[in-house]
Amino acid sequence: METPFATGPDHPACGICPATRLPREAFVVYDRPSRECPFNAADGHRYTADGTPACVHPDKVGLSPDRIAPPPAPLDPTGEPAPRRRWWRAGR
Repeated sequence: METPFATGPDHPACGICPATRLPREAFVVYDRPSRECPFNAADGHRYTADGTPACVHPDKVGLSPDRIAPPPAPLDPTGEPAPRRRWWRAGR
């Protein structure tokens, strides 16, 4: 069995982090939680779409992200600009 990446007090990884159970080449690192590596409630871990385990706290394991999470989705998914507001000056 291969040695997990995060061992000892110099790697304060989360309990569910793949770094605590897998060697470094067996997981990817994101800069934060994202839609690209959702939490799997069935086993309590995060995975990419292709099933690769994912770590989302690079600072805790002392790594640089090798995958950067995309920015959050816009609040208005239609992409339409907000309607212009009309205003009136008093006294006209």
